[in-house]
Amino acid sequence: MVGWLDWSEQRHFWPRLTVVRPQGLPLLRAALPPGKPERRLRQGAKALRRRGVSRVVAAPGLEDAESLRRRGLYLVEPMPLYRAMGGRLALYLLRDVPLRERRVALRGEEADGTAWALARELCPQVGGLLLDFDRGEEALGDRLRAQYGAAPRPLGWGSGPQVTLELSPRAEQVGETLRLWGEGELGGLTLTLPGAVLPEGLPRLPFLELLWETGRVKGEDLAVTAANRP
Repeated sequence: MVGWLDWSEQRHFWPRLTVVRPQGLPLLRAALPPGKPERRLRQGAKALRRRGVSRVVAAPGLEDAESLRRRGLYLVEPMPLYRAMGGRLALYLLRDVPLRERRVALRGEEADGTAWALARELCPQVGGLLLDFDRGEEALGDRLRAQYGAAPRPLGWGSGPQVTLELSPRAEQVGETLRLWGEGELGGLTLTLPGAVLPEGLPRLPFLELLWETGRVKGEDLAVTAANRP
């Protein structure tokens, strides 16, 4: 079970553990009384580890990844979901651009399965797909050419991309870059689950990652919106 480090409005000496089920997903919530975040985090982590928890989501003020790792807990990271939704994110940014004029670049160290999945999604929905990989670029281009009859271009040939999906660090950014590595950078976009009302203090994106990875929601159930929207 995944843990949830959260603040409690009630005053009590120790974290209180309860199982909650937002959107049907069981979480072991550790409600922490008011106090210094470092001390409360330490107490909550200890209580969760005693129950066999190793992954957690954390309310604001409790997302100290390094402190949690020292105590055997790891924050749920939404990067797998970001990567799975990369095509949708890019197309959202290009929603007002005619299909034939859309240009998206895929960049990274290796053209792996993630790159292939993104390329397969994007190829029919853009006018130009540009590739920039240290390894596997030619093989990816051959697969796309065989399946779609479309020839992706190496980055730097012809017009540049309006949007770039970056799967690993690159020396320079080209176009509006969505960083799908590390902590991630979605270019002012975010993901939501329409109609869902989540408990206060539950971090949305890590929670959506859990719903997605457990099969409770699919990518098509999620919406791409501007981050400043509710």
